[in-house]
Amino acid sequence: MSTVQKPPFRIPSNADHERISALFLGPKAENFGLLRECFIEVLDKQRAVRTKYFPEDKAYITPQIKQSEAYEKQKKKLIDSLDGLTNLLNKHSIPFFSPRYSAHMCTDMSMPAILGYISTMLFNPNNVAFEASPITTHLELRVGQQLCDMFGYNTNKKLIGLPLGWGHVACDGTIANLEAIW
Repeated sequence: MSTVQKPPFRIPSNADHERISALFLGPKAENFGLLRECFIEVLDKQRAVRTKYFPEDKAYITPQIKQSEAYEKQKKKLIDSLDGLTNLLNKHSIPFFSPRYSAHMCTDMSMPAILGYISTMLFNPNNVAFEASPITTHLELRVGQQLCDMFGYNTNKKLIGLPLGWGHVACDGTIANLEAIW
């Protein structure tokens, strides 16, 4: 049985650059419109799932509550705090998004990562037990299998005698390193 070896590398093409360009906001926010469109889609779907869940239930946050002084004060505090936070982040963050900055291992986050994080965060899954996070646990197992496939580990349960690759998604690099030591 002969196998064809893939070359260890290939020279990237313009089409590769163009494909990848659709996945990042860009150093000058070139894909801002696309990211905004995707954010709105995520928010619209979140509203839809909430309004369709027991549609006969009455609203908990009523128009009267929204017109109250306490609500308005808290809303202003929320908006002011968000403004303060984003101003601090804009002023003092490292410009990982820029190709001019390459002094650290971080780079710009991809839009799929940002959108996946925001979409999932709105559902607040607790990935401690399958019962609390059935879909995100399933997705985590799929990602683990994809990583094993990508790095050449066995993922075929029918291949008896070979160790079976597996994995899970850690919350950050420090936890991943600690788990690797463990």
